[in-house]
Amino acid sequence: MKTGILLINTGSPASPEPGDIKAYLTEFLMDERVIDIPAWKRRLLVHGIIAPLRSRKVSRRYASVWTPQGSPLLSITRDLAQKISHAVKLPVEIAMRYGIPSVHNGIKNLSDQKVKKIIVIPMFPHYAMSTFESVVEKFKVEVQKFSGMTYQIIQPYYNNKLFIQALHENSKPYLKNKYEHIIFSYHSLPLRHIHKSDITQNYCLITENCCEIPHVAHEKCYRAQVMETTRLFIKKTGLDVNNTSHTYQSAMKGTEWLGPSTEEKIAGLARSGIKNIAVICPGFVTDNLETVEEIAIRGRESFLAHGGRSLDFIPSLNTHKAWVQAVVNLIRDV
Repeated sequence: MKTGILLINTGSPASPEPGDIKAYLTEFLMDERVIDIPAWKRRLLVHGIIAPLRSRKVSRRYASVWTPQGSPLLSITRDLAQKISHAVKLPVEIAMRYGIPSVHNGIKNLSDQKVKKIIVIPMFPHYAMSTFESVVEKFKVEVQKFSGMTYQIIQPYYNNKLFIQALHENSKPYLKNKYEHIIFSYHSLPLRHIHKSDITQNYCLITENCCEIPHVAHEKCYRAQVMETTRLFIKKTGLDVNNTSHTYQSAMKGTEWLGPSTEEKIAGLARSGIKNIAVICPGFVTDNLETVEEIAIRGRESFLAHGGRSLDFIPSLNTHKAWVQAVVNLIRDV
């Protein structure tokens, strides 16, 4: 049975033009696992308010990170696929949950190469209903359209030794610097998503210190998993935990999200007299709008504006050789 690999990432608009941004935002935000409200309310919110009003603003943000190769997330994922294919000597295709290439096309490309078993690797180290779960469920729907196709899905690898090692190797050139503070920034989630993903329905965000006590609920708890990644990274690198912070970025207004806020922490450190910091985003394995524009550009501008002197953004794993090896091992362990 011929085996192939499918890397699935979030996605990107076709271009930074407002029309393409609107189309992308609409597809993304209409996902019931992203905005988990009744369909009619979601439709009114997305089609009537968010997509029309935010398209031009988001267009300018995407334009600031667009490269000659196009979307950084898309081009980097393509490069990663090539390196993995070379290492494992198997067909490797990519797909985007939103936008192109679609999950359907990713499966079709493998099917056209006579693949009958797909190893699916969601490009998300941590479990969240809006990322990992959404990708998996979309894949399950699309793969049913191909007869005789079997598959295996790589589970969240937030505490995998080679993943942590890759984060360490990737950050080494930066950690040689003597930063006064290092921020570990992860994408925020609405608190209701944490409650919905709690397989016990009575533990997450209810029990005191719920993320610090080993529990079966952590199997699908985003907050517990990202905290564990931070803890393991600090242990691996020997950083002084007192000079680090664990924060969340990209929260939207209108409901309660995981905090504390990365944006507020960056400004607060500068106001407190801290001059030299670094920010790492271990939840993103591929650089994208949230890392490059939100942290490396706007985050740095904010830090300087509030009195800081230097903010270094530690890039995502992208195509680092240690990350390629970590993915190869995930495949070989199947």
